[in-house]
Amino acid sequence: MKKILATVVIGLVIILLASRGNKERLLILNWGEYINDEVVELFEEEYGIDVVISIADSNELFYSKVKSGTTAYDLVIPSDYMIEKMYSKDLLQKIDLDKLENYDPINNPFMPGIIGIQESMFPGNTDYAVPYFWGTFGLMYNKEVAGLEEAVITNEWKAFFEPDLLPANTRVGMYNVPRYAYAAAMFYNDLSPNEATEASLKLAADTLSHYKFTEWGTDTLKKGIAAQNLDLAFVYTGDFLDTLYIKLDSDPDLDKITFDIHVPEDTIAFMDGFVIPKNARHVDSAHLFIDFLLRPEIAYLNASVVGYCSPIQSAYEEIVEYVGEDEWLNAWAYATAKYYPMPKADDPVQFKGTPLANLDPEFLSKIQTMVNNVKTE
Repeated sequence: MKKILATVVIGLVIILLASRGNKERLLILNWGEYINDEVVELFEEEYGIDVVISIADSNELFYSKVKSGTTAYDLVIPSDYMIEKMYSKDLLQKIDLDKLENYDPINNPFMPGIIGIQESMFPGNTDYAVPYFWGTFGLMYNKEVAGLEEAVITNEWKAFFEPDLLPANTRVGMYNVPRYAYAAAMFYNDLSPNEATEASLKLAADTLSHYKFTEWGTDTLKKGIAAQNLDLAFVYTGDFLDTLYIKLDSDPDLDKITFDIHVPEDTIAFMDGFVIPKNARHVDSAHLFIDFLLRPEIAYLNASVVGYCSPIQSAYEEIVEYVGEDEWLNAWAYATAKYYPMPKADDPVQFKGTPLANLDPEFLSKIQTMVNNVKTE
């Protein structure tokens, strides 16, 4: 009897493993901490497709992975300037917008900021990338350091690069991506982050060399400030909000939050988007996943964990219009409205900041070398 039972059990396991092995696997290349796991699980349950997510921590790594073709990713989620570069290098295929039921500018419109960035970066080419999240960069700071908040709000980029404007012994972190560090230096010098001359390169080198940063990091910056191991850092606004929401999960009292962010008038504006590489093997499933994330209720659920601003206007409105007994939702509404304010229809600028352009590869290499030299000085 035991032998027969064992044989039956083994047979069932083999069947289950075989059925699992036959399930389609959708390969996605994404940033870290940049999707709600519950959203992935809901998609897998609805469509019977396994989602496998790999992580890259910079746009340059996204590019190298897609260009190498070693892994045939079905979906990749880079930022606007890298999307432009991938498109120019013929690494992407068109997204069939007719297959996306929820891609509906009339009944399911994008946020004005998304539309502004698309028009700025991809005029006439919106069928190569579908918005995923968008936002800005800002200066995240420790509210408990006396005088720091006033210094940051009053001086913006000058406070970041001129230690004499900060309280003594302020610990400052720079984002460890050369393109972003270069942009910060350009903003400090009242220049466009897309300036690409030998003079601007030297100016950036001089600016970045002037101050010895306590840390060059990525996700570690927001965590450092939350833990009070850093005092000031250049971060994604969404990274700040992600950290804020984690704190609010345990205690929704905003008055107890020890950190905040100031978004300068001149800063980076960005849009991350879904793109489908030329060598993708599961193109139909990639379209299903994009369309799934465009559902307002799924966009809302995704934003509830990620912290960045949803591209879907109805999801944004649901977030900011909440008024009720749930303290966390009230705090979420307040934070979203404060840090991603909805522009008025007649505002000449529909999003704050400057999108990064796809600079010449040779100049980008010079930026990389310059930043590496600065860090080792």
